[in-house]
Amino acid sequence: MKKPFSIFGSCSFTTILLLLFFFILCTYFPTSFAVSPAFEPQALNDQGNDWTQTFGNDSMNLKSNHSDLLEIDYLSDGKTLKATLWLGSDSENASIYNQPFKRISYGMLIKIASYNINTGYNGADYNYYIESVNGKWSEYLYQLSSTGSQILLHSKTNYTEFFGGPTIGPGYVKLNLNLSSIDNPGGYGILFYTTDSFKTNEVSDFTDWVGVPPSSITMVTSPNDIVIRQGEQLLVPANIFSTFSSNVTEITFNKGSNDVGSEFNSSGLHVSIERIQPPLFKISVSPQTPIGFYTIPFTASLFIETTLDSEEPTSNHNESGVMNPNLQASKKYPTFGYVTNPSMNLTVTVTPPISFDEQFKEFWGVYGQPISIIAGGFAGGFASLVFAKIRKTDKQSEDTKR
Repeated sequence: MKKPFSIFGSCSFTTILLLLFFFILCTYFPTSFAVSPAFEPQALNDQGNDWTQTFGNDSMNLKSNHSDLLEIDYLSDGKTLKATLWLGSDSENASIYNQPFKRISYGMLIKIASYNINTGYNGADYNYYIESVNGKWSEYLYQLSSTGSQILLHSKTNYTEFFGGPTIGPGYVKLNLNLSSIDNPGGYGILFYTTDSFKTNEVSDFTDWVGVPPSSITMVTSPNDIVIRQGEQLLVPANIFSTFSSNVTEITFNKGSNDVGSEFNSSGLHVSIERIQPPLFKISVSPQTPIGFYTIPFTASLFIETTLDSEEPTSNHNESGVMNPNLQASKKYPTFGYVTNPSMNLTVTVTPPISFDEQFKEFWGVYGQPISIIAGGFAGGFASLVFAKIRKTDKQSEDTKR
């Protein structure tokens, strides 16, 4: 006796239940499997001595090397954002963190690209940081509101071990942010910072905002496929944009190793930048330029801004606690930055000059119909005159015979 046909073949009942469970999860909880963009290690340099007085007016006992940002290395596997904050200190010197009335914080602000530009506190939707108070370390993640309120999403207080989380070492701090805790954003901006506080005075060291995924810049030209004939010149408008901005601030051509400029020349092909915003390229081709396909590398930088001018926050705290002081500084942390893509290309196809036949076809394609109409009218009028002349001549002949 044959067994009844089954779409599951010889699958066990347990396997079928697992497949069904997985199907339900994917259908009703798709975000649980979502991941943010993964990217290779990136480096962000920070200028020295760029402190901002965020509280008080006295910087005595502040601006320590342990809170002076020099460089930030960051990367992501799509699940965790990992950042190494390199500091001006050359030794661990834990005593700096044990001083009474002293607080040092290391953190990052996050702006979700899909959110409205005026969400969050001065453009920041999340604040993740660790801080030392009287030698005791704590870790926090807050969701921020434009009203000045915040929601505590995660905290770990008074911990001493760093395994699996932040790490403090000689001249560096490692931060690990679980991206699922901020709903695995597809695009976001980051600003790194440190704060150094003593009693009622505080200074902070901020970077500019950077976009994630890095160098995510797109260009669209008009026309999309740039074709130019030998001996011709062409103006090509373009739209260059990223997740956060289309405000182009700089375009430079990459001519070779460490050689950049505002113009590109190769084999009689000349490209210049006529306008930065919105971008306009001028392409000139000499009659001797070899026919073929040309790739012109250039670098584009865009200005990004995480917020627009708005009313001051109406509240500085909620049931989760008072807003972290470094965010109460009322727009004293940067709300701007730059995103740069060093590997963009302008592609141009050089074709032979137009032939006489092509010129005639092109001319006739534009003017052929009106010429035909005019010529037809002229021919018709001329024929009418000829026929009238013939009829007049015949009539005169008949009159003469009479």
